[in-house]
Amino acid sequence: MLKQWRLTTTLVVALFSSSFCFADEVAIQQDAHGVDYVTGGIGSEEVDAMESFKKQFNLYFLFSEGKVGRVIDDINISITDSKNQAVFALEHAAPRLLLNLPSGKYQAVASYLGSEQRYRFSHDAKKHQRIILNWKNKIDEDTVEPLTDDAAESEAPVTETP
Repeated sequence: MLKQWRLTTTLVVALFSSSFCFADEVAIQQDAHGVDYVTGGIGSEEVDAMESFKKQFNLYFLFSEGKVGRVIDDINISITDSKNQAVFALEHAAPRLLLNLPSGKYQAVASYLGSEQRYRFSHDAKKHQRIILNWKNKIDEDTVEPLTDDAAESEAPVTETP
């Protein structure tokens, strides 16, 4: 009985430790240009951790793909000001990115799997601003009909809906 209790206690402690460590990875960092930022949002623990930082930042990026807006990571992003001077750069960003920029006009250049997006925006540092960058899938998961058990057995081809 004592061995079973020790095993159960060890498993519970390991489970809680791993989830807390996962959420702890979301922390305020600083890029090479001196801009404070937080990136994360993979899994509910990171999403919850990022929620606690939202009020400290004035700019929020969300990276997604497809019609359903599935969140994506491994985004390379750079932001330049109106004089084309780099003010922020980050490689391998997670789906959510919080940062602080002063008021001004900017261009964000973000790339995902070799596909690049450019987005020009004006930013008021006194307000919270949200920018969603969405990449369209080459084969969008929303347009493919799911296989039914009968179709899987007969190996019928999957067709796209108009």
